[in-house]
Amino acid sequence: MKTYIPSNDGYTEIEFTLQGGRTIASKRITKGQSRLSAPLHLNAEDTLVLFLITMGGGLVEGEHYKTFITSRENTHAIVASQAPTYVFKCNDGKTTFQDVKVKVEKGAELEYLPDDVIPYGNSKYKQTTQIDVEKGASLLYTDGVTAGWSMNHKDFQYRYAHMISRISYDGQLLFNDNLILDPHAFEMAEIGLFEGYKNYSSLVVVDERVDAKLVKELQDLNSRSFPGAIMGISLLEGPGMVVRVLGESINGNRAILYKSIDWLRSKFYGLPHLDLRKDVSFINSLNAIR
Repeated sequence: MKTYIPSNDGYTEIEFTLQGGRTIASKRITKGQSRLSAPLHLNAEDTLVLFLITMGGGLVEGEHYKTFITSRENTHAIVASQAPTYVFKCNDGKTTFQDVKVKVEKGAELEYLPDDVIPYGNSKYKQTTQIDVEKGASLLYTDGVTAGWSMNHKDFQYRYAHMISRISYDGQLLFNDNLILDPHAFEMAEIGLFEGYKNYSSLVVVDERVDAKLVKELQDLNSRSFPGAIMGISLLEGPGMVVRVLGESINGNRAILYKSIDWLRSKFYGLPHLDLRKDVSFINSLNAIR
């Protein structure tokens, strides 16, 4: 789909195709600081999984990463990250960039589930995600950002984080999210921003089966499972919806998103709850509400 450009500090290219009735990773290219796990199959299902890996554990000041994912017709795959995206300090004022382009062809089902971004103190980060979903395809996509990490253990010590997500369906723009977090210009914990919480997470669903009735059912499910949680579920102007969550912890937010993902996977794909073999604290948070 693309060719490697040497100036990129990390480059990943994945293509899923159908072969003999099974989804295979027909193309797996990584360069620089980017790596991919071996193709995995989960304990409870036969869905192909790849984990995105960054060497060194995070993104360094001024680096530029690119990721391309293509799901060909009638495939079903999961792409997740091995860990959150840590953005290390940028003392020289250079921005760290990450660009992601995804294509989901007709009849394909892609679960693109990266973990949250954790910006370190004094870091500058810009992320652009462009996802093109063809008519008849299905997408589950997670994203999120935390209050960050700093040596003084105070929240929101990064310089800024700019995260753009655009999703089109059948050639028409369906979802356009332009999140700009600037702790030097705004009190991030105030009303209208993080509302006193530390973590923001979202799940975007694109599928022809999404309608107002489905949204209401998911709203009721999450209200029963997480009373008092700060979350919202909205129907998009097209076959899609978005779940947004504000919370005190990454695992708390992810528990809400993965409860939603489990329910949708059962509805859409006839698959069991998703077990990506994450850390013990996350697994315990999920088990507590299952």
